Amino acid sequence: MSERELEVYVAEEQGVSVIVVDGPVDSATIETFKSRLDAVCLKPGLRVLIDCSKLSYLNSRAIGLLVKYHRSLLLTRGRLALCGLNSRLVRTLDLLQLGKMLVSYPSKDDAMTALAPKG
Repeated sequence: MSERELEVYVAEEQGVSVIVVDGPVDSATIETFKSRLDAVCLKPGLRVLIDCSKLSYLNSRAIGLLVKYHRSLLLTRGRLALCGLNSRLVRTLDLLQLGKMLVSYPSKDDAMTALAPKG
């Protein structure tokens, strides 16, 4: 059982769906994570930013979901970006060779600039 509950907040900012994940994503909270992110990340063509600055843990199933969301959005001309990952999670994604696929930015501002529509 998790020490903390998982909170997932979704907001729309400058045409980007911003999802803030606060707490651990583990076996006790994965269904909350999945249901909240499915509702946003499985819509075609969206630009989605997942703010991980308050994320304390990500289990392997959650990482698999991030890959699924990335692929789904890419196929429909959408984009997925992450920001605020702690160094442990960055290292985990790099070890799994997902660091290049799941694009991560150091700050929310950097990610919002990258996701801004071109032209």
